[in-house]
Amino acid sequence: MLAGWIAAGESGAVVGLPGSGRSNLLGFLCHQPEAIRAYLPIQTGSLALIPVDINNLPANNLATLYRVIIRSFYWVRDQFNEPLQQKISDVYQETRFERDPFVTQSSLQELLFLCRGHHVRVVLVLNRFDSFCKIATPHMVNTLRGLRDDFKDTLSYIAGMTQEVAYLPDRTVLGEMYELLDNYVCWVGAMNEADGRNLIARATHAAPTTPPDTDVATMLSLTGGFPSLLRAACHWWLITQDKPDYLEWTEVLLAERSVQHRLGQIWHGLTQEEQYVLSELQKLQATEARAKNGGTLQSKPKDFDKKYRDFTQEHQGILTRLKVKGACTQTETRWQIADLLAAYVAKVEGRGRGRIWLDEKTSEVYQGPTLLTDLTALEKSVLAFLIKHPRMPHTKTDLIINTWPDELRQQGVADSSLYQVILTLRKAIEPNPSEPSYLITWRGKPEGGYQFFPEGRPR
Repeated sequence: MLAGWIAAGESGAVVGLPGSGRSNLLGFLCHQPEAIRAYLPIQTGSLALIPVDINNLPANNLATLYRVIIRSFYWVRDQFNEPLQQKISDVYQETRFERDPFVTQSSLQELLFLCRGHHVRVVLVLNRFDSFCKIATPHMVNTLRGLRDDFKDTLSYIAGMTQEVAYLPDRTVLGEMYELLDNYVCWVGAMNEADGRNLIARATHAAPTTPPDTDVATMLSLTGGFPSLLRAACHWWLITQDKPDYLEWTEVLLAERSVQHRLGQIWHGLTQEEQYVLSELQKLQATEARAKNGGTLQSKPKDFDKKYRDFTQEHQGILTRLKVKGACTQTETRWQIADLLAAYVAKVEGRGRGRIWLDEKTSEVYQGPTLLTDLTALEKSVLAFLIKHPRMPHTKTDLIINTWPDELRQQGVADSSLYQVILTLRKAIEPNPSEPSYLITWRGKPEGGYQFFPEGRPR
């Protein structure tokens, strides 16, 4: 997939929940670029994958950003031919103390012109790009887009993030970079069995004996092959001498703080809608497991199969996204959550509340299957407007103009009145009103406002 982007001269985002191995993947490609060259067509020419550490900028300005990119060229100069290696070294030495953004920008452009002349495709790998966007100025982000537009035949970006760009705290800072990173997305999720076994072999190589196949299979089953969970399970296996019966592994591992932390990262990396679907799937899975463990299907409700079928058909798209993220798998007959995550979800307080949606026929507002009652006409008006115009920033003035009755608006509406409506809505829809997922404060200039995510933004 990534090779296809590069060959086409496109940029994109590699996205993975914390612990998915996203950073390891990008680091591997940068240090072993021949791995991706094998997938490129011959006509692509030479390729240089350059990791740019944009999260440790010595200063938050354009000149420093350009110098850091030039330094990144210098650190991996062995990917280039000898004439380019020398030029990269010269440019780095000349600009390492330069503070003028015009000079450093011109030097970076000179390097890109040279790469174009030598038919070298340059890919800047910007890991933790979402963290960079929290501190970057719009000018800094726009200059990255400008560089790419000036050198479309030479330069592209691969940005590593924990979530899609739509969930950045203030996606307006991206400007025209947004479309570059939104059209092409590669999710990193759980490992396949072969890679999982390889990880276990490497993680347990210091043990006096290799793990028996039953232990390996159990660790893979419990973790679903999610990298951070699998590593934590391997660590537990290494330090635990008297291992309990296999049936007890789930509860024992779930008591480990390292495992709890990693499960929490997965859970909080999901939207409220995804949390809701995953928790409902866990309930269905638990019902079926109880029936099977009892040796009879009599304890399973008569309408269970229909209920399961209706659930999976209704939430097919969300289940597919959860699979891509590594939160569940699909067998020939069932969707399945790995035992550790399923046990964690079963104990979570305040499970996901689902997507907020408007029934156009009745004008009623729902959160998942639950009808939102006790909303005043004004609160319902504000929420309905936000549902119809999701994710985009709305200024306070915009909200008041579009949702307040004319007679009240003509009398003048104080900010405090809007704040009170927002506060009441958050109490009604948010799992934790102090850390909102649906109704987010947007600190725009010159006037702030709010963004609404009907699916409930991940943390």
